[in-house]
Amino acid sequence: MEIDARGYACPKPVIMTKRAISKSNAEELLIKVDNEVATENLKKMADQLGYKASVIENSKSDYEVHLKKMEDVKNFENNNDEYVVIFSSDKLGIGEEEFSKKLMESFTYSLSEEDRHPKYILCYNYGVHLTTINEKTVEDFKNLEKKGTEILSCGLCLENYKLKDKLKIGEITNMYRICEIMTNYRVVKPC
Repeated sequence: MEIDARGYACPKPVIMTKRAISKSNAEELLIKVDNEVATENLKKMADQLGYKASVIENSKSDYEVHLKKMEDVKNFENNNDEYVVIFSSDKLGIGEEEFSKKLMESFTYSLSEEDRHPKYILCYNYGVHLTTINEKTVEDFKNLEKKGTEILSCGLCLENYKLKDKLKIGEITNMYRICEIMTNYRVVKPC
């Protein structure tokens, strides 16, 4: 099965591919995209769904992502004991900017010291500053990652703020994946 997702911004190539897999349960797929972020997101999705992914870069604006089914499709388990923490800002609350940033650093430090850690930390919009340029929050997230927390930052947001090459912790994801996680776990959203 072939999917032409060229000209579509993230997360559309992932959504198109998931729909095709859902409808056809295809063993092999070829997805054509025009940007590297889409290839990264498709590889991550493939891994989650039990597909092996390989990428061919024909040019900087022409990629082929080949997927081959390796095992049965994985599904999320709805587990009320596990939770995710969502960051859409680098500040906690509304108030004086520097104080709000210090509150955020205090929150991430406190979170890293908790016995019960989140399954995921999801960063989008201005929250991607916490996984890139704020050294204190990066360190806290590294401690959480060692405990098993998965740290994910929105690729489109990283690109928008020109921070993609400054990512210091975790992996790049897309809004579709963020939405998928948020609808399957208890959500803590401090900002």
